[in-house]
Amino acid sequence: MLYLTLLLLTYLPQAQAQPAQESPSPAGTYDQGPLSAEILAMREIRFSAPDPEMAARLRSELGIQFRIRGADITRIMRQGTLIFDELTDDTGKELVDPTSYTEADRTVTRPVSIPADRLRSDGLIITTRAAPTDRAARTLKHIRASIRLILADKTEKITILNPLQYYGQTIEDPRLRAMGIEVQLLPPEQLQNPPPPGRCVVVYCKTRPEQVYRTAFYDGSMRQISAREGAATLVTGEPCVMYVFDAGSLNDEMQLVLDVHPRIDDLRLPIEMDDVPLP
Repeated sequence: MLYLTLLLLTYLPQAQAQPAQESPSPAGTYDQGPLSAEILAMREIRFSAPDPEMAARLRSELGIQFRIRGADITRIMRQGTLIFDELTDDTGKELVDPTSYTEADRTVTRPVSIPADRLRSDGLIITTRAAPTDRAARTLKHIRASIRLILADKTEKITILNPLQYYGQTIEDPRLRAMGIEVQLLPPEQLQNPPPPGRCVVVYCKTRPEQVYRTAFYDGSMRQISAREGAATLVTGEPCVMYVFDAGSLNDEMQLVLDVHPRIDDLRLPIEMDDVPLP
């Protein structure tokens, strides 16, 4: 049983749509200028197999790495999914179906946990995948994309004593209320695929989820409680976060600490490029 793998990697120029494109910025200069994006690397993988079963498991694809850079790079607290409105090669082949993105793809963001020094030295790297290009293609003719970014300067800690008292309802806290943030602790029965009860807490940010940067649980001595964290979906379709604890961790001495941003900048960074050489 034979299959052929073709793997090509190339470094490409800066992601501003210009007739004559410049080389990528040298290392260590990604915290200057306005927020923008450049292509860091591309690879194209093609698989072939005469066995239909194996061929069904293999996936040919075009992979692109974008780098976000700019003076505000260390202010990026959350990032969304990079959304392509158009991605075509010079034969006219469409490599992404813009209608395939869900509402969650377009709106949900997740925390950026990269240290500030690494953001300055490396930028924020975004990896995407698309269908392989036509074999006759030489360039990506048009790239039209965007990514949602949440920027903030300040983070405040809000501690909720015995959060389980709010199980199944909204947490009552004057600071959260003043910021317009509504956080609910919900039972696992409200998940689309609920785990066994008794060891799970569901945190649902009903309003202003972009302002909640981090959630952590502590015991009565303020030692962080280990929990398995995972993205989940409520039966109503809204995204939430599920925390699964060891037996005995859920008690009235538990404390919930929320890292929240009093103010944020919510923007969608556009990415536009033409005639980008393929690997």
